Amino acid sequence: MNTAVPDTAAAPVTPARPRPVARPGLENRARLLLRPWWPATGEVLVSLVTALGFTYWGLSVGNSPVTRVGQVSGLSDLQFRLALLLLVLLAAVGWATVRGGERVRSSAVRLGAAAVAGLSTGFLGAGQVFALRGTPWPINGPYGDNNRILAWAEEVLHTGSMHAFYPPAVPYILGFAAKAGILGGQPAFGLKWLFIAFVALTGPAAYLAWRSCLSPLPALAVGLLPALQQTLPHKPYSPFVLVVLVPLIAKLLMWLRAAPRFSTRGLLARGTFLGVLFGLLFLIYSGWHLWSLPGALVAVLLCFPWRDRPARALLFLGSTLTGFLLVAGVYLRVLLSATGTRDQWCSGYTLTEPAYIGTTPLSGRAWDEPGEYPGFGEFAGLHTYAVLALIGLGVAVAIGLRQVVVIAPLACFGSAWLIRFWLAGHMEADQQVQLFPRTMMQIQVTLTALAVLACVLAVRKLAPHVRAQAGAAADARHRGFTAVGALLALALAGGMIGSFFSNQYLPTLPQEKLAGTLAWQAHQFRKPDGSCPKYAQHHKCRDYPQRTVIKDAPPVQQMVCEYPWRKETSDGSIETLLTQP
Repeated sequence: MNTAVPDTAAAPVTPARPRPVARPGLENRARLLLRPWWPATGEVLVSLVTALGFTYWGLSVGNSPVTRVGQVSGLSDLQFRLALLLLVLLAAVGWATVRGGERVRSSAVRLGAAAVAGLSTGFLGAGQVFALRGTPWPINGPYGDNNRILAWAEEVLHTGSMHAFYPPAVPYILGFAAKAGILGGQPAFGLKWLFIAFVALTGPAAYLAWRSCLSPLPALAVGLLPALQQTLPHKPYSPFVLVVLVPLIAKLLMWLRAAPRFSTRGLLARGTFLGVLFGLLFLIYSGWHLWSLPGALVAVLLCFPWRDRPARALLFLGSTLTGFLLVAGVYLRVLLSATGTRDQWCSGYTLTEPAYIGTTPLSGRAWDEPGEYPGFGEFAGLHTYAVLALIGLGVAVAIGLRQVVVIAPLACFGSAWLIRFWLAGHMEADQQVQLFPRTMMQIQVTLTALAVLACVLAVRKLAPHVRAQAGAAADARHRGFTAVGALLALALAGGMIGSFFSNQYLPTLPQEKLAGTLAWQAHQFRKPDGSCPKYAQHHKCRDYPQRTVIKDAPPVQQMVCEYPWRKETSDGSIETLLTQP
């Protein structure tokens, strides 16, 4: 049998072309892009750039922040810009998820989620830039909490230190910035932009903190929604710390469980890193650490690997404590020495029914209304938010009680819940408040996070059943648009909530007793060159008072809650119906 053999000799031999030698620089760049930490770095950069970039874009809004027509036009201008950016973002993510490979799709979702986190609170930052257009002063000027912060900052400016048990980070930043000649050399000018930066960066900080525990889309939902819920432009460093602290506790529990599998060097590095982060947050605002500590200790005991090399877990906790004390040990000693300080400040929160978890009083309510905020709820005194939060709490516990992402917010919620009632129950006997109303924010943030986690966990439970019913091709198409849908919904939520809170803080006259009065105050003080801000009322303004360090007022024997029930009489005057002495 004959076998055909190809006539290779007749075929012309083409000499192989020499392969181009890649330059070492290009090879190094390619390897850099393939390293595991590069996508995470991209998420950090995208979230920060979008947040600060959109905030800076707010400087170009040319409408009047003090007339209602100008306010509506300004907010609409910001919404239009946000919508254009979101269209481009969603188109890019949609194209990548349908046309790109797995690596392209994954990178697009990660960067898209980071961008939405930045744009959402960047909108809030731009809203504050618009509200303070034409004035160099911070929101609320030198009044309220700003009064003492600026006094301590000027103490730092002149002496290099401050003598108070208040968290020192903000006064020191302002004092050293003023000493360096930044923003006119006055702490008040720096306070405006520092507060705006805290507002804008809250979304990226919350997203990136939860991103250490969850995949991009769940991290965006769980981080962003609680962060948007608690927006305090006049004191933004407080919610900033809270929305980062809860996921960091979850990360602590996650690494604690895995401590037996880490090397000694890895244990020490991870523990010290977390401790330093906890310490930095403690220097910015310490209240949330105190409310969360009892619950966090219980969670640590539950997650401790008692039967699997417990010494390594103790080493991890010890390194975490060491990192915390290296950063915040001095301030912690100052804070512990002031435990006898009595807080007797009585506000609307103080007199609200203590189990209330509904909407906050700044949502379009006057400051001198007592009792319920903002009235009775739809279901037996509970608002829709409270009902949904309680359902989410139950579902999260039922599905994910063993997961640290559920244990951490649950522990922080239970801790604040018990402390709130303990302090409020002793209020009359001790004649002191001890800041118990501030636990409201921690309760709401943790309940919202648990409700969102319930949705995330429920979807994970149902996803395999959905994939089993759908074919492979249908499942691929479904997954291709899941990210687009989630990003669209969360981005719209961010824009709507951002518009709501920005509107609440646009300048309003003092007699309206709304949150906008805080922005109105900032327009009423003379600028450094002696002129009045552009939107000062009747083009008249006041001189900025020279600050002196304010000493703590001596405690009184009886707490005064001057928060009367009032009504307007027929002649237009206000009649006091009840006053607590």
